[in-house]
Amino acid sequence: MTQITINSTDSKKILPQNALQNVSCGKFFEQFLDSQKISPTKSNGLSPEAVVTYRSETTDILNHCNPHDATQAQETTHLVVGYVQSGKTMSFTGLTALALDNGYRIIIYLAGTKNNLLEQTSKRLKKDLIGNRAKNNNFYKIHPNPTTNEIEEIVGHLESSDKPIILIPILKHYNHINQLIHILNSTEYKAVMRNETVIIIDDEADQASLNNYGRKNSKEERSKEEEERSSTYDAILRLRASLPGNTYIQYTATPQANILISMQDLLSPKSHTVLTPGEGYIGGKLFFGKGPNHDLFKGGLIIQIPEGEVFHKKRNPLERMPKSLKDALMFHILAVAIVVKWQAPEDITYLSMMVHPDNEKKWNKKFKEWIDNELKNWRKALKMADGCDEKVYLLEDFKKIFPKAVEFYAPEDRPTFEQIKPFIADVIHDRKVYLVNTDKDAQTDIEWDNYKMHILVGAEMLNRGFTVEKLATTYMPRYTTSATNADTIQQRCRFFGYKKDYIRSCRVFLPGSTIENYHAYVDHEEELRAMLKSCDTLDAVERSILLSPSLRPTRRNVLPVWVVNDKLKGMFALQAFASRYTIEHNDKIVDEFLKKHANDFTIRPDTTKDRTHRWLKLDVDEAIEFLSDFNFKNWPDAQRKANTIRYLRYLSAEENESPIKYVYFYQMAFAASPRHRSFDMEKCRLATNTDLFAGPSSVTDSTNYPGDRKIVGSEDTITIQLHHIEFDGAALDFPRTAYTLAIYYPKQLATNYCTNIGNDIDDSDEDY
Repeated sequence: MTQITINSTDSKKILPQNALQNVSCGKFFEQFLDSQKISPTKSNGLSPEAVVTYRSETTDILNHCNPHDATQAQETTHLVVGYVQSGKTMSFTGLTALALDNGYRIIIYLAGTKNNLLEQTSKRLKKDLIGNRAKNNNFYKIHPNPTTNEIEEIVGHLESSDKPIILIPILKHYNHINQLIHILNSTEYKAVMRNETVIIIDDEADQASLNNYGRKNSKEERSKEEEERSSTYDAILRLRASLPGNTYIQYTATPQANILISMQDLLSPKSHTVLTPGEGYIGGKLFFGKGPNHDLFKGGLIIQIPEGEVFHKKRNPLERMPKSLKDALMFHILAVAIVVKWQAPEDITYLSMMVHPDNEKKWNKKFKEWIDNELKNWRKALKMADGCDEKVYLLEDFKKIFPKAVEFYAPEDRPTFEQIKPFIADVIHDRKVYLVNTDKDAQTDIEWDNYKMHILVGAEMLNRGFTVEKLATTYMPRYTTSATNADTIQQRCRFFGYKKDYIRSCRVFLPGSTIENYHAYVDHEEELRAMLKSCDTLDAVERSILLSPSLRPTRRNVLPVWVVNDKLKGMFALQAFASRYTIEHNDKIVDEFLKKHANDFTIRPDTTKDRTHRWLKLDVDEAIEFLSDFNFKNWPDAQRKANTIRYLRYLSAEENESPIKYVYFYQMAFAASPRHRSFDMEKCRLATNTDLFAGPSSVTDSTNYPGDRKIVGSEDTITIQLHHIEFDGAALDFPRTAYTLAIYYPKQLATNYCTNIGNDIDDSDEDY
């Protein structure tokens, strides 16, 4: 772990009904913090600034938990959002210590779906909470995957006068959860825990936990008793039902599914905390995104795999080792030689490489075979006498790659190839190649400190939750044939993490289509985090997620049918005619706006008053204010307005590389009478087949008017059109005229919002 410096935040949170009001940071939490701090003998860890923020965020999470003795309280669900590989485990480990300080007796950890993740979590809890402090064995008792045979042991620890906290990491699988439920329902357990609540921590809470029948159930409008439930989801609900007043904490870097599932679902979160990564964290913004840090490498850490070398078991199965994989191996060997052998920092004694070709085991074995054979051949060649052709050619290949391997080092820190060459053979000698899958002969227990170079080949077991220590090189040649789930591609980013000290030697090899998806995902992730940070509670969060057209938010089966895509692309006409109140309110808003800017408009002349418009550049903050005040009653347009406001806030944020400063505002046909349009009084909208926009001039018309749809400011920002309409067909007691808007989203800013609209839309007279 590299040095972590986190900027402290001062956000206020609205606590749930049964929240703790006075969380105490006692000796166990302080002891844990001390073990993570920078000190004279420990250069890597939490800086003083980081400690402040870490304390605040951990306390915030526990503040949203039911108190340890609140068994009569309603169970609650809290969402904790971090970045991939950013320190979520450290967050819930510290939360464990804080829970001990505040009287909690049991924490259950749903520690992933694979044994390697369970082992990783169990080891981390033991290392960080007990470590070499023997006395702490009295206060932390760890029972991984307990069976009914361990009831007496668990109850014995609960009855101990030391009042230890019992830590139960279990696999996120219904069989193991059912075993635990048997323990919790035992007479012995209930006798000692009858007045105590339990905290359940679900690591990677968007995976496996949610109901795979969510969409099917919503389609058929079943009652709770009739709903189908996937096995693990059902087991989690029964686990919670056995624990009065429990708090269920969802940890994830990919909360798309958790946010978009039915809000009536028992696993739908009601509150949230956004974790702040440390300054040493390297994530999507640097690898793929925009902003000042991206300029450090200008995208050069990403290397595109040629189309012909992108692996697909049917389209392109690859009969031999691709050149790009050989290049990646050479990059990695040079990285180890430069960082571990030449620079030789005390705390970086090895570097790792991850190869992720396909889900099927046989293909992973094939890639491992290629790597093993290539390294054996290279080792053999380097043992030959100087001047032998094989050795000369191999070293020449390394030399060709070397300039790219050191291009991001400052001149004064950049070694020569002659300085690095002697280390190449040493690195190849001191290596280990692992096949990481569920086979019995596969290796999941990595001896990190025993080799200078690690190469891990696998798929699903290297995806979600698994930490590849000191990962420098990633080779992921997977072929993308259709829209990809945003949460899936995020979870494959094992190459993110705390690697500031060796980032100049990191490289990621990806297909072109995958690179494009990652560029899109960065905007998606940052906008989502910004939205969550801006809201005190999830009740205030619009369940909408910014989404590139090339991405889906998550797997379709867990989402209800009322989750829809709102496309922000091209020109859209909105209708603000739902009620007299809406129209009168908007009249007032527009009149005030036009009076304020009476002298700010520039006229765009044309041949007739009906085709003569005026425009101004409107500051983006004022555009947001205007849109916020302008009312719509119908849901689609109200949601489009809300999503446009969110998008404008994101596009104008200072952390963007080129934040937009203004939008174009057009008052259409400003000097003419309101345009006549047929009106459907029953639906309070323009009649079917009635277009808000005036069309282009005919071919015989020399004016060449392009039509209203083409009246836009530029392709660099959004355009808002203000239209004034007179109704043909409205009732006598209904307003005769009304204002409405059209919004243009240029191609380069086009995006989608995926929105959970809820299974019933408010039909009251209240405007959105």
